[in-house]
Amino acid sequence: MRFLRLFTKGFFVILNVALVLIFLAACLAPYISPAWFWPISFLTLAFPFLLGLLVLFLLGWLVFNYRYALLSLTAILLSWKSISAFIAFNMPAGNKPIPAKESITVMSYNVSQFGLYKERDSKYTRQAMFALIKKQELDIACFQDFYTAERKNDFNNREDISHEMNLPYRFFSSDFNRNGNQHWGSIIYSKYPIIASDKVKMSNGPLSESLIYADVVRRGDTIRIINMHLESYRFNQKDYRAIRKIRNQEDTGLVATKSIVQKMREAYIRRSQQADIVGNFIRQSPYPVIVCGDFNDTPASYTYFKIRGDLQDAFLKKGIGIGRTFNGLAPTLRIDYVFVSPYFKVNSFRKINSDLSDHYPVISNLSIAGEKPANAVNK
Repeated sequence: MRFLRLFTKGFFVILNVALVLIFLAACLAPYISPAWFWPISFLTLAFPFLLGLLVLFLLGWLVFNYRYALLSLTAILLSWKSISAFIAFNMPAGNKPIPAKESITVMSYNVSQFGLYKERDSKYTRQAMFALIKKQELDIACFQDFYTAERKNDFNNREDISHEMNLPYRFFSSDFNRNGNQHWGSIIYSKYPIIASDKVKMSNGPLSESLIYADVVRRGDTIRIINMHLESYRFNQKDYRAIRKIRNQEDTGLVATKSIVQKMREAYIRRSQQADIVGNFIRQSPYPVIVCGDFNDTPASYTYFKIRGDLQDAFLKKGIGIGRTFNGLAPTLRIDYVFVSPYFKVNSFRKINSDLSDHYPVISNLSIAGEKPANAVNK
Protein backbone atom coordinates (compact mmCIF):
# COMPACT_ATOMS: atom_id res chain seq x y z
CA MET A 1 0.00 0.00 0.00
CA ARG A 2 2.84 2.37 0.90
CA PHE A 3 4.56 1.49 -2.39
CA LEU A 4 1.40 2.35 -4.31
CA ARG A 5 1.14 5.73 -2.58
CA LEU A 6 4.79 6.52 -3.30
CA PHE A 7 4.43 5.41 -6.92
CA THR A 8 1.30 7.50 -7.41
CA LYS A 9 2.88 10.57 -5.83
CA GLY A 10 6.04 10.15 -7.90
CA PHE A 11 4.02 9.75 -11.07
CA PHE A 12 2.11 12.99 -10.47
CA VAL A 13 5.28 14.86 -9.47
CA ILE A 14 6.96 13.80 -12.73
CA LEU A 15 3.84 14.74 -14.66
CA ASN A 16 3.73 18.13 -12.93
CA VAL A 17 7.42 18.79 -13.65
CA ALA A 18 6.93 17.89 -17.33
CA LEU A 19 3.92 20.21 -17.51
CA VAL A 20 5.88 23.04 -15.89
CA LEU A 21 8.72 22.66 -18.41
CA ILE A 22 6.35 22.66 -21.40
CA PHE A 23 4.44 25.64 -20.00
CA LEU A 24 7.61 27.65 -19.39
CA ALA A 25 8.76 26.81 -22.92
CA ALA A 26 5.47 28.25 -24.23
CA CYS A 27 6.16 31.41 -22.22
CA LEU A 28 9.43 31.88 -24.12
CA ALA A 29 7.52 32.34 -27.39
CA PRO A 30 7.27 36.16 -27.08
CA TYR A 31 11.07 36.36 -27.00
CA ILE A 32 11.90 33.88 -29.78
CA SER A 33 11.05 34.72 -33.38
CA PRO A 34 9.45 31.83 -35.29
CA ALA A 35 11.74 32.78 -38.15
CA TRP A 36 14.54 31.47 -35.96
CA PHE A 37 12.76 28.59 -34.19
CA TRP A 38 9.23 27.97 -35.43
CA PRO A 39 8.17 24.89 -33.37
CA ILE A 40 7.80 26.97 -30.20
CA SER A 41 4.91 28.85 -31.81
CA PHE A 42 2.73 25.74 -31.70
CA LEU A 43 2.88 25.84 -27.90
CA THR A 44 1.17 29.23 -27.87
CA LEU A 45 -2.05 27.58 -29.10
CA ALA A 46 -1.95 25.26 -26.10
CA PHE A 47 -1.11 28.05 -23.63
CA PRO A 48 -4.57 28.39 -21.98
CA PHE A 49 -4.94 24.62 -21.65
CA LEU A 50 -1.47 24.27 -20.13
CA LEU A 51 -2.30 27.07 -17.71
CA GLY A 52 -5.55 25.36 -16.75
CA LEU A 53 -3.72 22.11 -16.02
CA LEU A 54 -1.16 23.97 -13.91
CA VAL A 55 -3.93 25.51 -11.83
CA LEU A 56 -5.50 22.07 -11.35
CA PHE A 57 -2.18 20.67 -10.15
CA LEU A 58 -1.77 23.65 -7.83
CA LEU A 59 -5.17 23.11 -6.25
CA GLY A 60 -4.66 19.36 -6.04
CA TRP A 61 -1.30 19.64 -4.25
CA LEU A 62 -2.75 22.18 -1.81
CA VAL A 63 -5.19 19.47 -0.75
CA PHE A 64 -2.85 16.43 -0.69
CA ASN A 65 0.70 17.78 -0.19
CA TYR A 66 1.07 21.57 -0.18
CA ARG A 67 4.86 21.51 -0.61
CA TYR A 68 4.56 20.29 -4.20
CA ALA A 69 2.17 23.15 -4.98
CA LEU A 70 5.32 25.28 -5.27
CA LEU A 71 6.02 23.62 -8.63
CA SER A 72 2.95 25.10 -10.30
CA LEU A 73 3.00 28.31 -8.27
CA THR A 74 6.59 29.07 -9.28
CA ALA A 75 5.79 28.46 -12.96
CA ILE A 76 2.77 30.74 -12.77
CA LEU A 77 4.76 33.54 -11.13
CA LEU A 78 7.62 33.22 -13.64
CA SER A 79 5.16 33.39 -16.53
CA TRP A 80 3.02 36.23 -15.25
CA LYS A 81 3.86 38.45 -18.24
CA SER A 82 2.27 35.93 -20.61
CA ILE A 83 -0.66 35.21 -18.30
CA SER A 84 -1.44 38.91 -17.82
CA ALA A 85 -1.54 39.33 -21.62
CA PHE A 86 -3.95 36.43 -21.98
CA ILE A 87 -6.50 37.13 -19.26
CA ALA A 88 -8.17 40.47 -18.44
CA PHE A 89 -8.81 40.91 -14.71
CA ASN A 90 -11.40 43.70 -14.63
CA MET A 91 -14.77 44.36 -13.05
CA PRO A 92 -17.78 44.99 -15.34
CA ALA A 93 -18.68 48.19 -13.49
CA GLY A 94 -15.58 49.97 -14.81
CA ASN A 95 -16.28 49.22 -18.47
CA LYS A 96 -18.36 52.22 -19.56
CA PRO A 97 -17.98 54.54 -22.58
CA ILE A 98 -18.20 58.27 -22.04
CA PRO A 99 -20.29 60.75 -24.10
CA ALA A 100 -19.48 60.89 -27.81
CA LYS A 101 -18.39 64.54 -27.80
CA GLU A 102 -15.64 63.77 -25.33
CA SER A 103 -14.43 60.45 -26.75
CA ILE A 104 -13.43 58.41 -29.80
CA THR A 105 -15.19 55.13 -30.57
CA VAL A 106 -13.11 52.66 -32.60
CA MET A 107 -14.05 49.34 -34.19
CA SER A 108 -11.82 46.61 -35.58
CA TYR A 109 -13.63 43.95 -37.59
CA ASN A 110 -12.63 41.24 -40.03
CA VAL A 111 -15.75 41.35 -42.20
CA SER A 112 -14.93 38.20 -44.20
CA GLN A 113 -15.77 39.97 -47.47
CA PHE A 114 -19.35 40.44 -46.23
CA GLY A 115 -20.09 36.77 -46.83
CA LEU A 116 -19.11 36.94 -50.50
CA TYR A 117 -18.02 33.29 -50.78
CA LYS A 118 -20.01 31.71 -47.96
CA GLU A 119 -23.43 31.72 -49.53
CA ARG A 120 -25.09 31.97 -52.90
CA ASP A 121 -26.54 35.40 -52.15
CA SER A 122 -24.54 37.48 -49.65
CA LYS A 123 -27.00 40.39 -49.76
CA TYR A 124 -28.62 39.53 -46.43
CA THR A 125 -25.32 38.99 -44.63
CA ARG A 126 -24.14 42.34 -45.95
CA GLN A 127 -27.32 44.11 -44.84
CA ALA A 128 -27.06 42.62 -41.35
CA MET A 129 -23.41 43.63 -41.09
CA PHE A 130 -24.18 47.16 -42.21
CA ALA A 131 -26.95 47.41 -39.60
CA LEU A 132 -24.62 46.12 -36.88
CA ILE A 133 -21.85 48.57 -37.80
CA LYS A 134 -24.18 51.55 -38.13
CA LYS A 135 -25.67 50.93 -34.69
CA GLN A 136 -22.29 51.50 -33.03
CA GLU A 137 -22.03 55.19 -34.08
CA LEU A 138 -18.33 54.92 -34.80
CA ASP A 139 -15.70 57.62 -35.17
CA ILE A 140 -13.06 55.25 -36.56
CA ALA A 141 -13.64 51.89 -38.26
CA CYS A 142 -10.90 49.50 -39.35
CA PHE A 143 -12.00 46.56 -41.49
CA GLN A 144 -9.94 43.62 -42.69
CA ASP A 145 -10.75 41.10 -45.43
CA PHE A 146 -12.77 43.88 -47.05
CA TYR A 147 -14.39 43.53 -50.46
CA THR A 148 -15.76 46.21 -52.76
CA ALA A 149 -16.58 46.50 -56.46
CA GLU A 150 -17.56 49.03 -59.08
CA ARG A 151 -19.07 46.57 -61.53
CA LYS A 152 -22.78 46.37 -62.33
CA ASN A 153 -25.00 44.34 -59.96
CA ASP A 154 -22.27 44.15 -57.32
CA PHE A 155 -21.71 45.98 -54.03
CA ASN A 156 -19.67 49.15 -53.80
CA ASN A 157 -19.06 48.70 -50.09
CA ARG A 158 -16.33 51.33 -50.04
CA GLU A 159 -18.74 54.10 -51.02
CA ASP A 160 -21.84 52.74 -49.30
CA ILE A 161 -20.26 52.56 -45.85
CA SER A 162 -19.05 56.15 -46.12
CA HIS A 163 -22.56 57.35 -46.91
CA GLU A 164 -24.55 55.12 -44.57
CA MET A 165 -22.26 55.26 -41.52
CA ASN A 166 -21.42 58.97 -41.71
CA LEU A 167 -17.73 58.16 -42.15
CA PRO A 168 -16.77 60.38 -45.08
CA TYR A 169 -12.99 59.92 -44.96
CA ARG A 170 -11.29 56.65 -45.84
CA PHE A 171 -8.17 54.92 -47.08
CA PHE A 172 -8.25 51.51 -48.79
CA SER A 173 -5.27 49.24 -49.49
CA SER A 174 -6.78 47.47 -52.54
CA ASP A 175 -4.09 44.79 -52.26
CA PHE A 176 -5.78 42.52 -54.80
CA ASN A 177 -8.05 43.34 -57.68
CA ARG A 178 -9.76 41.55 -60.53
CA ASN A 179 -10.34 43.27 -63.85
CA GLY A 180 -9.81 46.61 -62.16
CA ASN A 181 -13.33 46.66 -60.74
CA GLN A 182 -13.24 44.15 -57.87
CA HIS A 183 -10.99 44.85 -54.90
CA TRP A 184 -9.86 43.14 -51.70
CA GLY A 185 -7.80 44.45 -48.78
CA SER A 186 -7.99 46.46 -45.57
CA ILE A 187 -9.67 49.82 -45.10
CA ILE A 188 -9.76 52.68 -42.57
CA TYR A 189 -12.87 54.87 -42.20
CA SER A 190 -12.86 58.09 -40.24
CA LYS A 191 -15.28 60.77 -39.13
CA TYR A 192 -12.29 63.10 -38.92
CA PRO A 193 -10.35 64.52 -41.90
CA ILE A 194 -7.41 62.47 -43.15
CA ILE A 195 -4.35 64.61 -43.85
CA ALA A 196 -1.98 61.80 -44.90
CA SER A 197 -2.26 58.09 -45.69
CA ASP A 198 -0.25 55.32 -47.26
CA LYS A 199 0.34 51.59 -47.25
CA VAL A 200 3.41 49.54 -46.39
CA LYS A 201 3.98 46.07 -47.79
CA MET A 202 4.50 43.63 -44.92
CA SER A 203 5.86 40.78 -47.03
CA ASN A 204 6.61 39.75 -50.59
CA GLY A 205 4.59 37.52 -52.87
CA PRO A 206 1.36 37.67 -54.87
CA LEU A 207 -0.83 37.09 -51.79
CA SER A 208 0.90 39.58 -49.48
CA GLU A 209 -1.18 42.29 -47.83
CA SER A 210 -0.33 45.78 -46.63
CA LEU A 211 -0.26 47.65 -43.38
CA ILE A 212 -2.22 50.83 -43.96
CA TYR A 213 -2.28 54.05 -41.97
CA ALA A 214 -4.19 57.30 -41.98
CA ASP A 215 -3.28 60.45 -40.04
CA VAL A 216 -6.49 62.09 -38.86
CA VAL A 217 -7.03 65.47 -37.23
CA ARG A 218 -9.39 65.73 -34.26
CA ARG A 219 -9.73 69.06 -32.48
CA GLY A 220 -6.30 70.16 -33.62
CA ASP A 221 -4.60 66.89 -32.59
CA THR A 222 -3.16 64.50 -35.16
CA ILE A 223 -3.66 60.80 -34.51
CA ARG A 224 -2.26 57.96 -36.60
CA ILE A 225 -4.67 55.09 -37.29
CA ILE A 226 -3.00 51.81 -38.28
CA ASN A 227 -4.82 48.79 -39.66
CA MET A 228 -3.53 45.40 -40.80
CA HIS A 229 -4.41 41.81 -41.61
CA LEU A 230 -1.49 39.51 -40.88
CA GLU A 231 -0.73 36.19 -42.53
CA SER A 232 -3.37 33.51 -41.96
CA TYR A 233 -2.91 29.75 -42.06
CA ARG A 234 -4.72 29.72 -45.41
CA PHE A 235 -6.68 26.62 -44.46
CA ASN A 236 -9.12 25.49 -47.12
CA GLN A 237 -12.33 23.49 -46.66
CA LYS A 238 -10.39 20.23 -47.04
CA ASP A 239 -8.09 21.27 -44.18
CA TYR A 240 -11.02 22.17 -41.92
CA ARG A 241 -12.66 18.81 -42.65
CA ALA A 242 -9.42 17.04 -41.77
CA ILE A 243 -9.14 19.01 -38.52
CA ARG A 244 -12.69 18.04 -37.57
CA LYS A 245 -11.98 14.36 -38.30
CA ILE A 246 -8.80 14.40 -36.22
CA ARG A 247 -10.54 16.25 -33.38
CA ASN A 248 -13.41 13.73 -33.43
CA GLN A 249 -10.92 10.84 -33.62
CA GLU A 250 -12.46 9.66 -36.87
CA ASP A 251 -9.10 9.52 -38.62
CA THR A 252 -5.41 9.63 -37.67
CA GLY A 253 -5.01 12.02 -40.60
CA LEU A 254 -1.24 11.63 -40.95
CA VAL A 255 -1.16 13.01 -44.50
CA ALA A 256 -3.58 15.82 -43.66
CA THR A 257 -1.68 16.64 -40.47
CA LYS A 258 1.55 17.03 -42.40
CA SER A 259 -0.10 19.51 -44.78
CA ILE A 260 -1.71 21.45 -41.92
CA VAL A 261 1.54 21.66 -39.94
CA GLN A 262 3.39 22.87 -43.04
CA LYS A 263 0.84 25.65 -43.59
CA MET A 264 1.02 26.67 -39.93
CA ARG A 265 4.81 26.70 -39.99
CA GLU A 266 4.88 28.99 -43.03
CA ALA A 267 2.29 31.30 -41.45
CA TYR A 268 4.18 31.55 -38.14
CA ILE A 269 7.41 32.46 -39.91
CA ARG A 270 5.79 35.01 -42.21
CA ARG A 271 3.80 36.60 -39.35
CA SER A 272 6.95 37.03 -37.29
CA GLN A 273 8.58 38.86 -40.19
CA GLN A 274 5.49 41.01 -40.63
CA ALA A 275 5.41 41.74 -36.89
CA ASP A 276 8.99 43.03 -37.04
CA ILE A 277 8.02 45.44 -39.83
CA VAL A 278 4.83 46.55 -38.07
CA GLY A 279 6.49 46.98 -34.68
CA ASN A 280 9.25 49.14 -36.14
CA PHE A 281 6.73 51.23 -38.08
CA ILE A 282 4.64 51.89 -34.96
CA ARG A 283 7.68 52.94 -32.90
CA GLN A 284 8.61 55.51 -35.55
CA SER A 285 5.22 57.21 -35.55
CA PRO A 286 5.38 60.96 -34.90
CA TYR A 287 1.81 60.87 -33.55
CA PRO A 288 -0.12 58.92 -30.94
CA VAL A 289 -1.40 55.71 -32.52
CA ILE A 290 -4.52 53.58 -32.58
CA VAL A 291 -3.59 50.15 -33.90
CA CYS A 292 -6.28 47.77 -35.12
CA GLY A 293 -6.06 44.46 -36.83
CA ASP A 294 -6.57 40.77 -37.27
CA PHE A 295 -3.17 39.42 -36.20
CA ASN A 296 -4.09 35.75 -36.64
CA ASP A 297 -2.03 35.10 -33.51
CA THR A 298 -2.75 34.77 -29.80
CA PRO A 299 -1.59 36.99 -26.92
CA ALA A 300 1.03 34.36 -26.01
CA SER A 301 2.82 34.86 -29.35
CA TYR A 302 5.89 36.67 -30.61
CA THR A 303 3.60 38.56 -33.02
CA TYR A 304 1.46 40.00 -30.22
CA PHE A 305 4.31 41.23 -28.04
CA LYS A 306 6.37 42.56 -30.95
CA ILE A 307 3.50 44.72 -32.22
CA ARG A 308 2.13 45.76 -28.85
CA GLY A 309 5.43 46.96 -27.39
CA ASP A 310 4.59 49.74 -24.91
CA LEU A 311 1.06 50.25 -26.23
CA GLN A 312 -2.07 49.59 -24.21
CA ASP A 313 -4.18 46.57 -25.12
CA ALA A 314 -7.74 47.91 -24.87
CA PHE A 315 -9.08 44.48 -23.97
CA LEU A 316 -6.67 44.09 -21.03
CA LYS A 317 -7.60 47.55 -19.80
CA LYS A 318 -11.38 47.05 -19.77
CA GLY A 319 -12.24 43.55 -20.94
CA ILE A 320 -12.97 40.46 -18.88
CA GLY A 321 -11.64 36.91 -19.14
CA ILE A 322 -10.03 35.45 -22.27
CA GLY A 323 -11.91 37.56 -24.84
CA ARG A 324 -12.28 35.10 -27.71
CA THR A 325 -12.66 36.92 -31.06
CA PHE A 326 -12.54 34.03 -33.55
CA ASN A 327 -15.51 31.68 -33.54
CA GLY A 328 -13.85 28.70 -35.20
CA LEU A 329 -11.28 26.01 -34.33
CA ALA A 330 -10.92 26.66 -30.57
CA PRO A 331 -12.80 28.57 -27.84
CA THR A 332 -9.70 30.46 -26.68
CA LEU A 333 -8.60 32.36 -29.79
CA ARG A 334 -8.27 36.10 -29.25
CA ILE A 335 -6.65 37.25 -32.47
CA ASP A 336 -8.33 40.66 -33.15
CA TYR A 337 -6.94 43.67 -31.30
CA VAL A 338 -7.12 47.36 -30.53
CA PHE A 339 -3.87 48.83 -29.17
CA VAL A 340 -3.45 52.49 -28.26
CA SER A 341 -0.69 54.85 -27.13
CA PRO A 342 -0.50 55.96 -23.48
CA TYR A 343 -1.80 59.27 -24.88
CA PHE A 344 -5.29 57.71 -24.67
CA LYS A 345 -7.39 56.60 -21.77
CA VAL A 346 -9.36 53.41 -22.48
CA ASN A 347 -12.89 53.95 -21.18
CA SER A 348 -14.47 50.73 -22.41
CA PHE A 349 -13.96 47.63 -24.50
CA ARG A 350 -16.47 45.13 -25.80
CA LYS A 351 -16.94 42.52 -28.47
CA ILE A 352 -20.17 41.74 -30.26
CA ASN A 353 -21.03 38.04 -30.39
CA SER A 354 -22.24 38.05 -33.97
CA ASP A 355 -21.86 35.06 -36.30
CA LEU A 356 -22.10 37.17 -39.46
CA SER A 357 -18.35 36.74 -39.87
CA ASP A 358 -15.99 34.13 -38.44
CA HIS A 359 -14.55 37.01 -36.38
CA TYR A 360 -16.33 39.03 -33.72
CA PRO A 361 -16.13 42.83 -34.03
CA VAL A 362 -14.30 44.54 -31.16
CA ILE A 363 -15.03 48.11 -30.07
CA SER A 364 -13.20 50.47 -27.74
CA ASN A 365 -14.15 53.90 -26.43
CA LEU A 366 -11.18 56.22 -25.86
CA SER A 367 -10.48 59.71 -24.57
CA ILE A 368 -7.40 61.91 -24.55
CA ALA A 369 -5.48 61.48 -21.32
CA GLY A 370 -1.74 61.93 -21.67
CA GLU A 371 1.26 63.41 -23.40
CA LYS A 372 2.15 63.00 -27.03
CA PRO A 373 5.11 60.75 -27.97
CA ALA A 374 8.57 62.20 -27.43
CA ASN A 375 9.12 62.28 -31.21
CA ALA A 376 5.73 63.90 -31.88
CA VAL A 377 5.33 66.47 -34.62
CA ASN A 378 3.11 69.41 -33.78
CA LYS A 379 0.64 70.29 -36.53
